[in-house]
Amino acid sequence: MDEYIGYENAEKSNKKQGSGIKGYQVFLLMLVSAVIGVAICLAVLIGGNSGFRLIRLQGEDKSALVSMIVDRIEKYYYFQDELPSEDEMFTAAAKGVVYSINDPYADFFTDSGYNDYRNELNGNYKGIGVTIALDPEGRGIVVLRAYVDNPAYNAGLRDRDIIISANGESFAGLDLDTCSGKLKGEDGSVVTVEVIRGEETLTLDITRGDVTVSRVFSERLDNNIGYICIEEFTGDAETAFDAQLDALLESGITSLIIDLRNNPGGSLSTVLGIADRVLGDCVITTLEGKTYTTPEVYRSTDEEKLEIPFIVLVNGMSASASEVFSGAIQDNGAAPLLGENTFGKGIVQTYIDLGKDLGYLKLTTDVYFTPNGSMIHGKGLAPDIEVELPEEYQGQAPYYMMNYYREYDTQLAAAIEYLTGK
Repeated sequence: MDEYIGYENAEKSNKKQGSGIKGYQVFLLMLVSAVIGVAICLAVLIGGNSGFRLIRLQGEDKSALVSMIVDRIEKYYYFQDELPSEDEMFTAAAKGVVYSINDPYADFFTDSGYNDYRNELNGNYKGIGVTIALDPEGRGIVVLRAYVDNPAYNAGLRDRDIIISANGESFAGLDLDTCSGKLKGEDGSVVTVEVIRGEETLTLDITRGDVTVSRVFSERLDNNIGYICIEEFTGDAETAFDAQLDALLESGITSLIIDLRNNPGGSLSTVLGIADRVLGDCVITTLEGKTYTTPEVYRSTDEEKLEIPFIVLVNGMSASASEVFSGAIQDNGAAPLLGENTFGKGIVQTYIDLGKDLGYLKLTTDVYFTPNGSMIHGKGLAPDIEVELPEEYQGQAPYYMMNYYREYDTQLAAAIEYLTGK
């Protein structure tokens, strides 16, 4: 089992409910919900005023219910050519059971679906490595971010480029999903894109391949201030944070800004590792629930500690593992939190391997508490220094604030003012 503390999956999981299953999870769930007792009646409509006849099935155990339903569908359903595969029906039934408990963070994955999900979560997947949005002028799509050292970037694509065609097919007037689909393809295949950059029009050949997205980026600001943004506590976040913090310290920074704005969470082990790098010997968090026989207290060690003044930026989209980290910083008096009240997700999800190639169950299993014993679920953490972004920039990710709108980042400016005293 693997523990995950993040809120992004509520949205992603709910979106997946309606995709790729053709609505059969709803159909099967309705059938499962309608069955009472051990006898099942299959009603067959034969039209007119003649009513319907019943095929009565006796003595089946509830544990075999889904298998029995799939079997009868395959035997009696008239439109056999429209049926999904048997595996798809069983997956839909499993998802239906999971969704019926109304846990917005729960999900069921096949083995392959789980591997794809975890790879994407950790920033490893096949593609070209860009974040895109529709061009407001309707010409195609805007590259919001071309991830460094990935296929698109290595082929010459850059932030703010406008892709107007792929393999000769114009993007003008198309929706985002259609454009995105035209950029996808087999690993190792080439997509030729036409790009507008300023007054130039460029043609770039991008070879699709492995994409590795780092969850951490940093910069040395004026006044010997270091800046590190942790976008998620997943993938390479712990090793990247350590490396980039060491580089900033070696460069001579005398204070640090840690940016957790828009950070939806991540793995428990990753946030514990990063907190241990920053804090001295103290409590980070306490977990209790279904995977713990007694409450488990997690502490940082005294092996390393950040010895320079620092401040942590948070907002309403800083959640879960971000709140574990922020709560530890705040309750231990290590540094102030600056920004806006955090999201308020104080629960933990566990991935459970069902074995025998049956897939994985993701389920809310535990809760966590801050070092002072606070349960922040539904409440969040209040910042020590409250500062809002201008309304038009609310919700913008730190990457875009730092690279495009820095002069409007009131929270960053307030953090710099706090650290410099001016």
